[in-house]
Amino acid sequence: MNGRENMSTIVSGFSTLHGALRAAERSWLRHLDAALCARQLSADQWAMLSKLSDQVGVTMSELAARSQLPPSSATRHADALAERGLIFRIAAEDDRRRILIGLTKRGSELVESVRSEELRAEEELRKRIGARSHADLLRLLELVTEVPVAD
Repeated sequence: MNGRENMSTIVSGFSTLHGALRAAERSWLRHLDAALCARQLSADQWAMLSKLSDQVGVTMSELAARSQLPPSSATRHADALAERGLIFRIAAEDDRRRILIGLTKRGSELVESVRSEELRAEEELRKRIGARSHADLLRLLELVTEVPVAD
């Protein structure tokens, strides 16, 4: 590592990609905290609801995977969301043992309201870093999520 790289690490405070990604996630979630708190939602619950917004009738395992949550956590959050009337659960027509999950009208309205605040925060970021950097950031983050994890 040359002196410039070392100085960059000291100034930014991140010695690893993991540290930078975690800090970015925490910073981004702070933008959403007010919207989520006002609606009594956790970040994990929002992750689940936002994946259902355009997906009708997904299984719990699909929803857990899309939300990047352990199945047990996803089930616990789904229970709470169902109690609040934000999601519904129905048996699949082709296999009554499979339970499909979707947004209720109330859940859909809530997702729409949080999504508008999320889009406003994203627009602020785009203005701050520029459209090209914003597009590059999205592209690079997508690449990071596609990298297979070594066993």
